[in-house]
Amino acid sequence: MNNSLPPFISSFNAQVKEAEVFLSIARDSGLQQQVIENLLALCPSVAAEKYSAIKNRNEDYANLLLGCECVTSALIAELKMWIFLKEDKPDAAWDELVTAQMASVDAVRAHPGFAHLSEHNRKLEAIEEILFPPQVFISSGMIVGKQECSICGEEYGDCNHLVGKPYMGRFCYIIAKELSLDHVAIVEHPADKRCRVQHFDVDGVSRNRMTWKIEPKKNA
Repeated sequence: MNNSLPPFISSFNAQVKEAEVFLSIARDSGLQQQVIENLLALCPSVAAEKYSAIKNRNEDYANLLLGCECVTSALIAELKMWIFLKEDKPDAAWDELVTAQMASVDAVRAHPGFAHLSEHNRKLEAIEEILFPPQVFISSGMIVGKQECSICGEEYGDCNHLVGKPYMGRFCYIIAKELSLDHVAIVEHPADKRCRVQHFDVDGVSRNRMTWKIEPKKNA
């Protein structure tokens, strides 16, 4: 990203740089919350700029702004993660970490201008390994009767769109229809690491896998 960037993107990059200063557990929680509010206030202007790019059929710029949306989501989630850790809420912090990881990866997929975030993605992976205990993940197997493309609405596979690729400011994904549950399994690499075993039974009570605390069963 160079000096020829549109003014909106230059301004966005400056705000991101300011927010990145607070991506640490040592930063004041009140200041981190204020940064979150600032980023949330930025979201409508990014969406409006993307809408304008779509209206003008400028796909490259629309995809760049899609990446900006992903970066904003990733920053908000990571800031929330640090705040939740300081509030002794590791389960909530885990969910925000995963959200940050997914949004940061999405930014890289959205536009080549965010390729540098691959280094930050590795940092988020290291945070997962160092700060959190190993998790047990769950995945559900579904029988899908119909797969619809989110971009064109056609049967996925009959069109030229590819899942995970950006098209005019939107990611392509499959809209699964006519679903029926086939099985639930424990897996090592789930599609969403927020799908995990959070508690297990111990002598009539429940142990939290994250904190290791014994908690009463919810249905007790």
